[in-house]
Amino acid sequence: MRFLTFVLSVFVGFLATAGLFLWFAAGEIYDYSDSFDLARDGKDTEVVVVLAGGKGRIPQAVALWKQIRDQRGQKGEPVLFLSGLGPVSGMDSLKGQGVKAESIALLNRDNLVFENVSENTFENAQLFASFARQKKWKHAVLVTAGYHMRRAEFILKKVLDPDVVLKTETVDAKHFGRNEWHHDEYALRVTVIEYLKWLYYRYSY
Repeated sequence: MRFLTFVLSVFVGFLATAGLFLWFAAGEIYDYSDSFDLARDGKDTEVVVVLAGGKGRIPQAVALWKQIRDQRGQKGEPVLFLSGLGPVSGMDSLKGQGVKAESIALLNRDNLVFENVSENTFENAQLFASFARQKKWKHAVLVTAGYHMRRAEFILKKVLDPDVVLKTETVDAKHFGRNEWHHDEYALRVTVIEYLKWLYYRYSY
């Protein structure tokens, strides 16, 4: 009986320590700064890649695509690469995400790619890298949520050719941020899970 009590005490202590560690450490995934600057990078950017799935990502990516399009001018339109929308993705998906009709009217088969095969971030990255190699893209900007950015950027840089320059642009979301995620139950859960995923890729890939 005493041994069982001891084992349970050790187990509870371990869980408490692990929980405390995650409480303080998980915010590490927000310790980064976006690297994309429109004035500096806009003219060279050939593709905007957005990892779909979170609220606000696609509208912000489309808005950024339009800004880059204006910057590039004679250099030609950039491509908007939508990854992970699912097998039934199409123009209706953009409407459903809140993209305005006037923005949708600017998109066509020459400047828009629906990548509808991938099911996770690693597959997103692999398929985008394959397209980048085929299209000879050398300058890209990644759009995704703040809690997802470090892992997504890390994986993309691992699979892209070394000469591809990848910049980042974060989609802001309420409750997600270095000093906010502790205060919302959903944000806390997502942040901790994402941190564990980040650790897995960081130390195993």
